[in-house]
Amino acid sequence: MNNAMESSPGITYRAGTLEYTKKGLVLLFFWLLWGDFCYNLTMSVLNLLPLKIKHLGASNLVLGLLASTIPSIMNLIVTPVVSFRSDRYRSRWGRRIPFLLVSLPMAFFLILIGLSDGIGGCLHKLINGWLGMSPNTIILLFLGIMVVFFQFFHMIFGSVYYYLFNDVVPEKYLARFMALFQIAGSAAILTYNTFLLRYAETYMNEIFWGIGILCFIALTLMCWKVKEGDYPPPQENIQKKRGVLAACHTYFKECFTHKFYWYFFIANTSYMVSFCIGAFSMLFYLSLGISLKQYGYIMGGTYAISILLLYPAGILSDRYHSVQVMMWAMLLSIPLSAPQLVFLFYDFSPHTTLLIVIGLSVLSLPPVIIIKAAQFPMYMKLLPKDRFGQFASADAMIRSFSTLLGGILVGLLMDFLKDLHHGGDFYYRYIWVWMLFFQGIAAFFTVLVYKQWKKLGGNDNYIAPN
Repeated sequence: MNNAMESSPGITYRAGTLEYTKKGLVLLFFWLLWGDFCYNLTMSVLNLLPLKIKHLGASNLVLGLLASTIPSIMNLIVTPVVSFRSDRYRSRWGRRIPFLLVSLPMAFFLILIGLSDGIGGCLHKLINGWLGMSPNTIILLFLGIMVVFFQFFHMIFGSVYYYLFNDVVPEKYLARFMALFQIAGSAAILTYNTFLLRYAETYMNEIFWGIGILCFIALTLMCWKVKEGDYPPPQENIQKKRGVLAACHTYFKECFTHKFYWYFFIANTSYMVSFCIGAFSMLFYLSLGISLKQYGYIMGGTYAISILLLYPAGILSDRYHSVQVMMWAMLLSIPLSAPQLVFLFYDFSPHTTLLIVIGLSVLSLPPVIIIKAAQFPMYMKLLPKDRFGQFASADAMIRSFSTLLGGILVGLLMDFLKDLHHGGDFYYRYIWVWMLFFQGIAAFFTVLVYKQWKKLGGNDNYIAPN
């Protein structure tokens, strides 16, 4: 069992008031990782939405609104509110699981997305006499409404799901758990791409409602089997006031008035912005003469290596505090990625280019894997545990705004470089300049986070600033 128990010689792992035997910890990991596997299947199937929407004859504007704009706006509103309320919620089932249960209708709306063709067709027969719309228009309207409702409940789930780990997983195993968590997510994506995607054209609707049913069963079981412990009384708003304005004042004052958190937010945001140019990475390799087949093998190989090395990287992050591991990985990533700039100055034969690309891909991979393993455990160890959701959502809000702006700037920059080089595809080789610039900023502010962490108590006595 993975719920709180009376202390006994068999209890060897603790997370707050929760105590686990070795078997209890294994069961906890199983249910959380099983939930993650099914959740990632759900997120993978959403990649079929653009195909489904285009089949109905929708414009790119409609596609963009449903796939990107509306979810982004909802994320900026729902995530901070749900995170703030979840931190301060208390019930017999805990503070996270009630929100996860409330979000389970997302599985119901995923099922309805899969049934949208049939339901939309029936609605067309019922209301066509007084609306005069085509069957595809009715189906598209119904589908759009279902997608919006799905995204709303998904935002609730996604806002709270990751916070649960910080409350129930023993701190000394956080990085290893997060490594397994990412491996489980990768396994789900691999399962989807290998066994389900090939049937997307002929069995798209069945894939939607089938995964919707699996999602509901899996996440309900996870919420039932995973137990939260007891929490201290919730933090009151500043000046002990109540209401929306008092909550907003508390949120922004607590999150954005201490330099430590600004260093933390800027470091994470800069690292994320460095990947805004990632959409051009395939074009970069093609500009070097790498074929799509070769590119696929290189990406597949690095992905396989990443999966193999994630758990050892998690052990490293658990053994040496994640903020230290993160800092050294950030600093190491700069010199190991900088050789990619060689293609700005030299051209090589196709065979030599392929060997250099493979070598540089492998060379730059270790710090990326370590950062991936250490980043979220670093969040859990540095942000206030009683208000983890609040501070994590503040970080996410800044990253959302910054990556949105970064995406626009990347497009403008690439157009400028294209004109500068009078067309062609040489300008794609500048993507590493962008990445190294923002990763350099991320490394600088990660060092500042590390120094502040040391001043605030370091590995033995750190207390998150209020």
